[in-house]
Amino acid sequence: MVGDKPVFSFQPRGHLEIGEKLDIIRQKRLSHVSGHRSYYLRGAGALLQHGLVNFTFNKLLRRGFTPMTVPDLLRGAVFEGCGMTPNANPSQIYNIDPARFKDLNLAGTAEVGLAGYFMDHTVAFRDLPVRMVCSSTCYRAETNTGQEPRGLYRVHHFTKVEMFGVTGPGLEQSSQLLEEFLSLQMEILTELGLHFRVLDMPTQELGLPAYRKFDIEAWMPGRGRFGEVTSASNCTDFQSRRLHIMFQTEAGELQFAHTVNATACAVPRLLIALLESNQQKDGSVLVPPALQSYLGTDRITAPTHVPLQYIGPNQPRKPGLPGQPAVS
Repeated sequence: MVGDKPVFSFQPRGHLEIGEKLDIIRQKRLSHVSGHRSYYLRGAGALLQHGLVNFTFNKLLRRGFTPMTVPDLLRGAVFEGCGMTPNANPSQIYNIDPARFKDLNLAGTAEVGLAGYFMDHTVAFRDLPVRMVCSSTCYRAETNTGQEPRGLYRVHHFTKVEMFGVTGPGLEQSSQLLEEFLSLQMEILTELGLHFRVLDMPTQELGLPAYRKFDIEAWMPGRGRFGEVTSASNCTDFQSRRLHIMFQTEAGELQFAHTVNATACAVPRLLIALLESNQQKDGSVLVPPALQSYLGTDRITAPTHVPLQYIGPNQPRKPGLPGQPAVS
């Protein structure tokens, strides 16, 4: 356990209730706009997202990470090389219509695009370990679960900052990089003032590519439980053998590299933890010192604008058209 669990003199509210009252999160009446499990962030909500991404990015750039952007659309072979099977898991991965675009899938994590960047390439020995950071939109179908249909915990699209590393062979090097990534995750969450716990995952929770995996769960007072906010995995040579990622030794010999990946910042999950942990009795939310420069304030308060009023179908009293009375 790291940090202190927040204590309240009132019943803590959930992030969606907080966000809707502050008009920084909208998830209602969007089925005709973008479908189930979608959302909008407005005002301070959008600034929180950008602040989290920039705060994380700046920290990792100072640590020598190389910034990257990646394609959102990728071939199935790259997914399979990473240990994912798009055609076998349509409930998790969005497949683009094969009748129009053959073998294209939306990435659920920048890990896939970053691994694809190294596919069929060698890395010079002197450049190891390679550390990369990427912010991307992640797309996940999430159709096989009815859990938490509202809120930001399980959504179809979200912004995430990902760490990805390539090391030389041998468990010692990749294990050391995994520990480095885990330490950075803990540092980020600590600076955000969150209460969290680190889990060394058992073998049955590792998934296909991972040799070892750590999850971090942050306390979410409104939900009344911990929720996963980051994950870090050492895939050793599982991905490199399938994607043909190699490095060249000083003697000129080619060997398979090891790959390591880790979440640096999954925005919706961190928004949940931050809003619920920093809520005040009057409905406002305190901004952690690490993010105040990005938001330009130390507190998120009630909006001064008038919230949008719904005038669509399925309401008890529908406003009339211009020049016509309202219809009951």
